[in-house]
Amino acid sequence: FVEQIAGEKKWITGGVYSDYFNVACRTEGEGSGGLTMMLVKREFGGVTTQKMDVTGWWASGTTYITFEDTKVPVEYVIGQSGNGFRQMMTNLNHERWFVSALANRHARTALEEALRYTQKRKTMGQTLIEHQAIRTKISKMTMAVESSHQMVEHMTYQMIHMDEEEQRIMLAGMSALLKVQTCQTFEMCTREASQCMGGISYVRSGQGRKLESLLRTVRAFVIFAGSEEVMLDLGARQMVRLQRTLQDAGPAPRGKVAMTAKV
Repeated sequence: FVEQIAGEKKWITGGVYSDYFNVACRTEGEGSGGLTMMLVKREFGGVTTQKMDVTGWWASGTTYITFEDTKVPVEYVIGQSGNGFRQMMTNLNHERWFVSALANRHARTALEEALRYTQKRKTMGQTLIEHQAIRTKISKMTMAVESSHQMVEHMTYQMIHMDEEEQRIMLAGMSALLKVQTCQTFEMCTREASQCMGGISYVRSGQGRKLESLLRTVRAFVIFAGSEEVMLDLGARQMVRLQRTLQDAGPAPRGKVAMTAKV
């Protein structure tokens, strides 16, 4: 056995439903080089999971997990000892991309719901969509959703055509900024769609049920996978680092990576 695991972690998506857990444990010294990734089975013992009652996204199974002297066989160490931090870093771009794609799909759903409702609901003898103020909101939501969608498509293309090392260097900052962009779009669209739909968006049944659910869910997206403040700071630092690296390397040969695009 490796050393016994003792610790706790909140906000584990799907934890209450899981029998297996990827766990980064401190096995060496301090710093990023002291973390090791392990696969922990619930049946190893000492694993306790408790579902957390959250505002939205109720099916996520958000979990508070505790390890109490859980013994993990050495063969369940993933990769090399002390390499856990690097393993986690290789997954972060994909995590942010996934969250971004999902956030923008939710934003589009909010737009679709508002567009559908405003063409049916009448006030002062006109449908809502015939009022200029409502059309302006629809236009702003559409611009935000479509521009964010193109960013997601661009990132997807880069991830397909770059190898793992290129992605690590080139996409870390952009994936962080993409996550901020799409989540801000999600927040704006849920609010503006709610303004278009009025009180019906505050009811959990009927025509407003989808938007009501999105209104409860949006804050989770803004917070998890890296908060907005952390992502903006990371994006700026990565862009500065990347620019300096490319300046030192000189012009990129045709067919190679240039800034944030694979040519």
